[in-house]
Amino acid sequence: MLSESQVIDILKALADENRLHIFRLLLASDRTNSELMDETGLRQNLLSHHLSVLTECGLIRSQRSIGDARRHYYSVDLHRTRQFTRWWQQHCACPADGSLLPSLQRPRRILFLCRRNTSRSLMAEALARHLFPQALIPYSAGIEEPQRAGQPLPDVSARVLRQHGVSTEGLAAKSLDELRDIPFDLVITVCDVVHETDGVRDVLFEGVRLAHWSLHDPIEAAATPKEQEAVAEELFAELERRLLNLVHRLAVEETAGA
Repeated sequence: MLSESQVIDILKALADENRLHIFRLLLASDRTNSELMDETGLRQNLLSHHLSVLTECGLIRSQRSIGDARRHYYSVDLHRTRQFTRWWQQHCACPADGSLLPSLQRPRRILFLCRRNTSRSLMAEALARHLFPQALIPYSAGIEEPQRAGQPLPDVSARVLRQHGVSTEGLAAKSLDELRDIPFDLVITVCDVVHETDGVRDVLFEGVRLAHWSLHDPIEAAATPKEQEAVAEELFAELERRLLNLVHRLAVEETAGA
């Protein structure tokens, strides 16, 4: 496993556009110093600097040519890049397909919380149930009473869910008080107003793990139906990415704690 300082050095090395370009070239083929000069257009002294940075962090290495001892070939150190890939997958990467995720040993009860339990929290509940029926037991609620008891998901958000094959059956607004007796593993606020309210994090669920996803509500963020639908589509895509990442991280935590 890479140390924190090693990860920092790799990220710094790849943050420069010239070094990133060199790294991509070497991923495709080993190259000599002169070949890299021709392909990058960099002067010898500047190229040498970039190659030194990439070598010091372990991303590339050089070896003397068997044919002409005056030449050195630069290549990607695949062992180091594999180590970095493992680190990235454990900390940041989001799988493209939920089917690639390892299953959780124990399903997690998740509460998605917003102000009035409308689009953001209800869509999160529906999508979590759709994507991970064996890993997540999702609920949603609002810290305020809904404007109307049992208020359904707004039409624009319901339409987007159905277009993606996600069921909206049983989705209706409810207040947090209705769920007080449920032992949640994680509470995720999806509304900035709730997250930023003084004292809310301290009194809602003592001892329960809390997280925040800063998301836009389609009705509040747009004026016209067409614009609202576009925001709802963006919300769906963002929720899908975040849920995939969430389950991935939970699985990693289980493996690490085993």
